[in-house]
Amino acid sequence: MRRRDVLWGAGAISLLGIAGCQTGGAQDGVGTGIEAAFFYAYPLYEIARTGQNRAAQPGLNKLGHRATLADHTMRQITAPNNDTIYTSAQLELSGGPLEVFAPTDSRRYFNITFMDAFTDNFGAIGSGPTKGVGGRYWIAGPQWSGTAPAGVNVIKAPTNDVWMLARIVVDGPEDLAAAKALQQQITLKALTDATPKPFSVKCTSATDAQNFLAVVNDMLARSPGMASHLKQRDAFRMFGVGLEPDATIPPELIAAWNAYLPSGMAKLRETFEFRDLIVDGWTYQQPGVGSTAATPRLRSAIALGGLAALPEAEAMYYHCLFEQSGERLTGANRYIWRVPPGGVPVDAFWSLTMYAPEDDGRYFFTQNPINRFSVGDRTKGLVKNPDGSIDILIQHEQPVGSKAANWLPAPAGPIRLALRAYLPKAELRERRWKVPPVVRA
Repeated sequence: MRRRDVLWGAGAISLLGIAGCQTGGAQDGVGTGIEAAFFYAYPLYEIARTGQNRAAQPGLNKLGHRATLADHTMRQITAPNNDTIYTSAQLELSGGPLEVFAPTDSRRYFNITFMDAFTDNFGAIGSGPTKGVGGRYWIAGPQWSGTAPAGVNVIKAPTNDVWMLARIVVDGPEDLAAAKALQQQITLKALTDATPKPFSVKCTSATDAQNFLAVVNDMLARSPGMASHLKQRDAFRMFGVGLEPDATIPPELIAAWNAYLPSGMAKLRETFEFRDLIVDGWTYQQPGVGSTAATPRLRSAIALGGLAALPEAEAMYYHCLFEQSGERLTGANRYIWRVPPGGVPVDAFWSLTMYAPEDDGRYFFTQNPINRFSVGDRTKGLVKNPDGSIDILIQHEQPVGSKAANWLPAPAGPIRLALRAYLPKAELRERRWKVPPVVRA
């Protein structure tokens, strides 16, 4: 064993009691030791896990277009939306900047966002951030110090690993061709012949301490410097995070991590339910989602349950797992969600999406006879009440009657509803507009 490993290992072992047990009084209220290290590191693991899938297909620094709306077969990321088509790319910037060309469209909602290795959105192009104006953009890593030519906008990334994700809204099947035409205008090209650096450690299980720490330390090593949250990595070295990828970690520390990880994952699932922010059964997101302002625990919870969430200026998310009484929503009951006249206050669009919760804390669509996974202000044929409100029928069995067109199919078991509001107006961002409750029919 090398000398640095002996010295580091002795210090870490002496702190195992703190790592495994102490849970209060630290930064952001998330505890100390292993727990704080876990909340810091978990987003890195999720970006590596999903990034490795994109690295395999279509490859690093290559665009992948998904030109169909997501359905029950899509399980690559948790809580997908059924409103937009996607363009995605896993960028690796150590060899120099990459050029992204974005189209201009002032009528159709689109967003091209860039997330760093910690899942923070650090740059975006689209209907909100650039008022629909596109152009040439260089996405540059933290070590790049060059100059772009005239007419090129530079977006500086905090880490070399970046997830680029574009969303383009589709107003129903008949609108898909037009949305795809805009999608095809998005391009990505390398500016040098440098080969992107592959991921060195394959993700296998986030609850396997050996794999978790190996992946996280590889991700940290891929991005030199102290931009964004990288400046905090030295704080967790005694707990195995922020080490050189080839460093030896004492078996006692690995055992402590293995003992903690199941409870850590459970805490993230609990956090994502936002039970302290429930109003009329709906959970309101904490400030900071999708940005550097998020606490480590919030950032990790979003990485688990809502990876790729946008910041509040772009979108807001509300989740519903419970009735007003506190009882769990289930497909065994029938519910109504009444949209008030005027709908949800947004400048783009809104949608209500149905998910079935998985045991591991992720959420996916479930198959249903009409292939409907969401309803919203773009859903054609919804029947309105005389005052302009709309009753959305939430149930497992297909309804009959005059409002059958308003059906949002539910799974037979537990339900999770998600309300997405794109380009939310001030009354949403300031929490003045309250989401209507889901009530039993």
